[in-house]
Amino acid sequence: MSVADSDAVLSQHERATIEAAAARIVPSDKDPGAREAGVIDYIEGLLATDDDVDTDISPREKKEYANFLLGSMGGRTEEQQATLFKLNGLGSRHRQAYRDGVAELDRLAAELESGKDFHGLDEAGQDRVLTLLDECKDPFFTLLLTHTMEGFYGHPRHGGNRDQTGWQVLGYPGPSFPHGNETPYGWYDANEPDEFPHAKKDRSS
Repeated sequence: MSVADSDAVLSQHERATIEAAAARIVPSDKDPGAREAGVIDYIEGLLATDDDVDTDISPREKKEYANFLLGSMGGRTEEQQATLFKLNGLGSRHRQAYRDGVAELDRLAAELESGKDFHGLDEAGQDRVLTLLDECKDPFFTLLLTHTMEGFYGHPRHGGNRDQTGWQVLGYPGPSFPHGNETPYGWYDANEPDEFPHAKKDRSS
């Protein structure tokens, strides 16, 4: 799902605030960070999911989600994409959490520097606000942290990790299908049953 399909579930202010927060979780320094990886697009895609998605998750779907996190799936259908969204929790449920989270970020920013919202703080100020949320184990910060990591390191087909930015930072060459990689990336090809009998893996390289 692209951001264009999301019907702008985030306002411009919400999007800018969440993008700024994610950019402090994975900052841009000698390596690109969350901003360059398009993490905000991944998050907005999650928040745009339908309200009526069936939340009954099968063991098979859980395995597919694990494969997504490992970057080991060679392709994903729209049905499998919906599974990913279900396992993250419905977008509709998270939308309010993000809206409340943005309001809390702005409230703390105003306490730190009167008249400023979170996006208006410098990086040091933003770090102080996020540290406060982290120290009090705020649920929104935990949610944002999880989605930022998924958007930065997950497969680009899900809307984040633009240009494989997160993988390049790790030195990860990408999913091993169809060419098995050196350990540890090729471990799943070597040890898990082949789920693609119609397209056998080429382990000759």
